[in-house]
Amino acid sequence: MDEHGFEARLRHLEHVLIGQQNAQFSKPTKDNLLKRVNNIHKELDAVYKNNKPIKSFIEKYDVHSKLLNPNTSTYSLEREILAPDVKLELLLTAQDDLEKFAQEVKQVKDLEYVVSGTEFDVVEKLGPELSRLEVSHTDQITKLNDITEQVSQFMERYNGTVNTLSEIFISWDNILTNMETHVTTIERQEINSSVI
Repeated sequence: MDEHGFEARLRHLEHVLIGQQNAQFSKPTKDNLLKRVNNIHKELDAVYKNNKPIKSFIEKYDVHSKLLNPNTSTYSLEREILAPDVKLELLLTAQDDLEKFAQEVKQVKDLEYVVSGTEFDVVEKLGPELSRLEVSHTDQITKLNDITEQVSQFMERYNGTVNTLSEIFISWDNILTNMETHVTTIERQEINSSVI
C-alpha cells in the first residue's frame, strides 16, 4: 500500500467513472499506476467528447475558471487566517442573505422553462423577415414624413386663402356699409328738402 493512498483513490475514481459494470477495476491489479491513470484519462476524454452537457459545462467553466477556483479567490488568505468560531459567526451573520440568495436561485430555476421554451427557437428563423420589415418600415416612415410635409403646406396655403378672402369680405362689407350710409343720408336730405 502506498503512503498517500493513491491506490485507493484511483480505485474509487475508476469505480465512479466506469461503475460496477467492469469488475476488473474493483480488484487490485498488477498494472502500474501510470498505465491505470492513462486508461482513466482516455475514458474521461471519451465521456467528454460523447456527452454534450458535460462538454458545454467544461467550456463554460473554462471561461470562468479563475472566478470559480477558490485558490485564486481574494478571500483565500482570510480563510486561512480566520479562526473557526469567527468563520461560524460570519456564516450566521450572512444567513439571511444566504437564504435570500437560495430563494432567488430557486426562482431562477423555476423560471428556466421560460428561457428554454420552444418559442425562442423561431427567433433565428424570423430574423431575416424582421430585417425586411425594418427596411419596409423605414421606407414607410420616409413616405409618412413626405406626406405630412405636403399636408402642412396645403394647410398653410388654405389658411392663407381663407385669411385673404376674409379680408376681402370685410373690405366689401365696409364699402357696402359706407354706400348704404351715404344713400340713406342723401334720401333723408331729399325728403327734407321736398317737405320744405
